[in-house]
Amino acid sequence: MTYRLRNLAPWGRNFDEYTHMFGLCDTELNGKIAGFADGPASFNAECCQQGGQVVSFDPVYRYPVEKLELCLQEAKRLMFEDICKNTPLDGSIAARNIDELEKHHMEATRSFLDDYEKGKTEGRYIDHELPFKIPFPDDSFDLGLSSHFLMLYPGLGINFHLQALEEMLRICQEIRVFPTVDKTGKPCGLTDRLIGHFCEDYKVTLKKTACHYMNGAHEMLVIGRKDVDTSPVLH
Repeated sequence: MTYRLRNLAPWGRNFDEYTHMFGLCDTELNGKIAGFADGPASFNAECCQQGGQVVSFDPVYRYPVEKLELCLQEAKRLMFEDICKNTPLDGSIAARNIDELEKHHMEATRSFLDDYEKGKTEGRYIDHELPFKIPFPDDSFDLGLSSHFLMLYPGLGINFHLQALEEMLRICQEIRVFPTVDKTGKPCGLTDRLIGHFCEDYKVTLKKTACHYMNGAHEMLVIGRKDVDTSPVLH
């Protein structure tokens, strides 16, 4: 399968955003974490700077930093043009909002780009595309995180989601997915089907988080091994 950079998000999410999205506590941040479809997020860079252990998986990591940077700049330009065109505000307000948006998210992207080559050398950024087999043995990680990918695109189909989650669970004792709605903020019809599929063999819960997506969506899907204690933050 050929991955195309045209789908690369123009910004990343930072350490604080990940912490709120997934309800991460200090104990979990000190464990072994896998990030799936992390793209240009700075969570890996920031967490590892604090002594954490994070490995991120994404097909964009097959490209050199120069190509990623150019593609991110173009994606940002196109996105901001679209925002300006569709924002029902006067030009000065729209520009101010865009400046704040850019500052917040581009700082995370810059941190990722600055860390990218070093992280690839250290094996922290790995070229991998779900749902294919991940080049790690079973139970390699304590926790797996998927931000703004799974369930956000229900068009990928139920089989893709089942295979992706099963492969994530093969190498992680617990996985967390945020959000549980599609990219328009509407409830994802896949969620109930995925819960029904995994609830027999795993502990499956929907948990509120401190992070809100479109239309106030604030739940993450948590799937964990029945023989492993649930994280204290989820009690």
